[in-house]
Amino acid sequence: MTVIVLVGIASGALAGAAIALLVAEWAGRGARASSGPDRGSRVLRVARWAGPVVRRLAPTPTDAARRIDAAGLSPTVRPSDLRAVRGAAIVVGLGAGVVAMPAVGGGGLLLVVAVPAALGLVPDLVLRRRTTRRAAAMLRALPDTIDLLRIALRSGRSVPDALARVGAHHHGELGAELRRTAGEVRIGVPVDVALTGLRRRCPAEGAAELAALLRRAHHQGSPVGDGLQALADDLRDRRARAAIDRAARAAPKIQLVVALLLVPAAMLLIAAALLQLRAG
Repeated sequence: MTVIVLVGIASGALAGAAIALLVAEWAGRGARASSGPDRGSRVLRVARWAGPVVRRLAPTPTDAARRIDAAGLSPTVRPSDLRAVRGAAIVVGLGAGVVAMPAVGGGGLLLVVAVPAALGLVPDLVLRRRTTRRAAAMLRALPDTIDLLRIALRSGRSVPDALARVGAHHHGELGAELRRTAGEVRIGVPVDVALTGLRRRCPAEGAAELAALLRRAHHQGSPVGDGLQALADDLRDRRARAAIDRAARAAPKIQLVVALLLVPAAMLLIAAALLQLRAG
């Protein structure tokens, strides 16, 4: 019975965290869309009040802006929004723990501490998962994108124009970031600042080297075709090594499945055949 109660409490706490995330995000979007004096809705006030209140318990990381950029959530999500969501999750977890204290008896105090701490980590886990997924997707597309950039620059196009042209041919997350960088330059953002933002929003390996080469091509006008070709080849080699590593890590798992499932199943079949022969 106690296990069922604990599972129910954990499920309710996770559901509360999800609701808090959705409510804070919805409220943040509504507030950013409006510009009148009623901009701060009641829900948004509560979420943004809860963030600073629990800041001492779960401070916002100093690199929150960089992590939000790498996750592809800027400028929709700001560091203050991340703090508000974390605060809402902790408040929900604290309430769930207090409500569940009578059901768990002596472990209630531990539950009150553990559940808010766990839910406070949910936003960071979401950011990390999104960043990892974006990095993998961008790494797959980056070598071919670099080749296209090299061809565009060799034909005499400027760096912003090359980014816009290549980004128009890519519909994934990397292409979106290239188009965003070119758009920023068109509205007056300095090229250095735009390339720095591109590097922050691209968590894939090689993005920093690509931004440095593009910056050198913009300022010095020197040909960077050889550097881009070498970078694309290096990224392809890294991608191949990563695939080999994943295959090597998968081999022990396959052997474990064979040892635990296939071998016992084969032994049972042999035993069943022997029993039938003996019975016959």
